[in-house]
Amino acid sequence: MAQPAHTPESDLRELRVLERIENNPHVSQRQLASELGVALGVANACVNTLVRKGLVKIRGESNRSLTYHLTKQGVLRKAALALEWTNNTIADYVAARATVRSQLDALAERGYRRIAIIGADEAAELIALIAPHAGIEVVAAIDIGGRRIADTLAGVPVIAIGTLEVATIDALILADGVPEFDLPDPAWVEIPLLTLNGQRLERSMS
Repeated sequence: MAQPAHTPESDLRELRVLERIENNPHVSQRQLASELGVALGVANACVNTLVRKGLVKIRGESNRSLTYHLTKQGVLRKAALALEWTNNTIADYVAARATVRSQLDALAERGYRRIAIIGADEAAELIALIAPHAGIEVVAAIDIGGRRIADTLAGVPVIAIGTLEVATIDALILADGVPEFDLPDPAWVEIPLLTLNGQRLERSMS
């Protein structure tokens, strides 16, 4: 029977199991399943696969006394997976940073030099970090959900939606994954609401 192909998800799951076993040999498969967010059968299959590959050894006589231990091959595999995951993460970040910089450069060329970001997540933080390199000043990040108000995002203040003076900015930039929101003031209708790629979104007062 053909072996299932490796995927980034399966490799990351394998890495997390190897790390968890190394940190706690007494971890149960039920605990592994809970921490991985998978069914118990999936965790069981993953552990059995690691044992079959010679990456993990099981010691003990009963379920209550079982302990799991990385073999030498398991330690090497964990290190290789961790390095691969780190390299992939760095590559993804560099690519995302280049894309965002290109998009912000295009916005700056259109005259949008002073903006506020709608959003306070990782995407908004990346915009806030890169914007100064494109000659754009980020006045504030607006947290629609309200969880990070009074916090800072890459040095940019996080504020509530109703506290921004839109007359002081050229545009509102919508970060990824921002839910629908109501405009708090008629003045917001006059300010361009843009996606990061420059698409203008039409909004009206509800």
